Amino acid sequence: MPPIPRDTPGDSVAFATAREAWAACAPLLAGVARVRIGVRSRGVLEYRTRDERPLTSVLPAAPAAVRIYGPDGCCAALCLDLDIGRGGPDAVAADATRLTGWLRERGARVVTDRSPTGGIHVYVPLEQRMPYELTREVVEALAASYPTLDAGPHRSLRTGCIRPPGATHKRGGHQELTMPLAAAYDALRRPNSPEILEEIRTHLRDEIAAWRTTRDAPQDPAHAPGPPPLGAPRALSTRLQAIAASGDYDRGRYGSPSEARQGVIAGAVAAGWALADVAVRLADGRWPGLAAMYARYSLAQRAVSLSEDWRRAHHFIVIDRQKKSSTSPDSHVLKSHTSPPLTHGGDPAAREAIPEHDHIRTWRTLLRAVELHRFPGRRGHLTRFVLRALGEAAHKSDSRHVAFGVRSIAVATGADYSTVAAVLRRLAAQPDGWVDLVEPARGEHADLYELTIPADLVDIASDLRWDRGKAQALRPAFRELGHVAAFVFEALENNTATTITTLVPTTGLSRSAVAAAVDTLASYGLVDRSPTGLVARPDRLRAVAELVGALDAVTMQLRRYAYERQIWRSYLARHEPDCSRELEDLIEDYWWPPEEDAATWSLAGLVAA
Repeated sequence: MPPIPRDTPGDSVAFATAREAWAACAPLLAGVARVRIGVRSRGVLEYRTRDERPLTSVLPAAPAAVRIYGPDGCCAALCLDLDIGRGGPDAVAADATRLTGWLRERGARVVTDRSPTGGIHVYVPLEQRMPYELTREVVEALAASYPTLDAGPHRSLRTGCIRPPGATHKRGGHQELTMPLAAAYDALRRPNSPEILEEIRTHLRDEIAAWRTTRDAPQDPAHAPGPPPLGAPRALSTRLQAIAASGDYDRGRYGSPSEARQGVIAGAVAAGWALADVAVRLADGRWPGLAAMYARYSLAQRAVSLSEDWRRAHHFIVIDRQKKSSTSPDSHVLKSHTSPPLTHGGDPAAREAIPEHDHIRTWRTLLRAVELHRFPGRRGHLTRFVLRALGEAAHKSDSRHVAFGVRSIAVATGADYSTVAAVLRRLAAQPDGWVDLVEPARGEHADLYELTIPADLVDIASDLRWDRGKAQALRPAFRELGHVAAFVFEALENNTATTITTLVPTTGLSRSAVAAAVDTLASYGLVDRSPTGLVARPDRLRAVAELVGALDAVTMQLRRYAYERQIWRSYLARHEPDCSRELEDLIEDYWWPPEEDAATWSLAGLVAA
């Protein structure tokens, strides 16, 4: 057994037992050495991405759950959650007795624990890590026979988690083993062979077939998502990204996981990616779904198989393009929503942009200098990011007059457009504030705002040195990691603070909040601890954004807003035909996120190498 952390004076026997159970079981049950700390939000306990930490043998004081799947898309154990919400404690106890008996009849070794409320977890440790596709089928099939079994933890590669033995429960107490710790540890150290799992699958073949039939049923068109987002250069489609991240695919389009896998690879080739771009996502956990499709190969064979898939896809795409170019020599290039508006280009001097540039830089610097005091507390966080988004929009248009729609600002801040609209109305209503509403929206033309310097700050404006660097709204990774982490990262990135002690006055946040944010950033590799202090790693932002699913959130938000804009254009075409524009002109309203930095792609190549 691993060494057990020593008890401190005053520890109860129950707590000491829980610590031993955690240290012995949690590392062996987890699909990856990561744990999510439960945090209460609006009265509900949540296991959020931002509260994920490296897993250690030390029992967290708060409720905690380990991740079931690893970055390879595989798990180390079947984690079967019998929930009292599905029938009560008596039904859970009856199902647990039947389930454990059935598993043992198949030759399986199991570990069981019970929560203080009566829920029971049944763990089936696996000798070989098993891919998502196989284990989910087993759990879904078992759920059809055991009404209290919740298959939810095994349904998501990214968020699936479970409280292991010893974990603190949200209502007090701990997950308590229903068997001696030595017996549980022995079962985990001598897990079940692949033959036993195959025996289980054989006895569940009818249930698995029934679940596959339900899963493969055609989607109801009434519940289909809206039209896809407007295209972005070097970006995979939403469908292919979902396959790579979740492992789920349309069985009507792809006949097997191998075909779905090849579809993702072909899409990456067609998008102009390099093999290293895919390889690094398989290695760092951003694409666990695709990684699970290579799980049947050994580690050495996976790289060879990926290279062979890439070679075949590249050959197919090149030949296909040559055929198309020979029959259709004309080139048609789609305009991207990440491209800046045509009216924003050109020589700045020719458009007398220097005075505007000076005003915008001064406005940004003043905002940064006083925002902490003008917009204090959590209520001011979103306001600060909305103003930063306006500053970023002003830089892109080279004008203090900003006419980008609230949906564009919403995407840049990770908020809903209605919330952004309320913030803008509140800001515009303030006399001598930061923005003035120059012209209200009409038709497809958004509200026109002017960036203004508050009257009481005009005298000090000329004495401030401009901020360096680009204007930044809320970068995608911090949609999941939170505003506090964004402010802490920003201070470290700008070298205005290098320790927790100096971060507290710089950010205006409490020491506990800063310390928690640093832990979060460090756990995702966004902050390094060095002898000279904390060092920000902005080169990791894109990888983390993909890892936590933030880029998916951006895509879905753009998807929904593009659909809503099409509906609005249709309405205008019927009722106000003079106000309509061509769709190509409408695209310019979506100026965020910015075009991808080539350095991001070269970095992926370096990491893969």
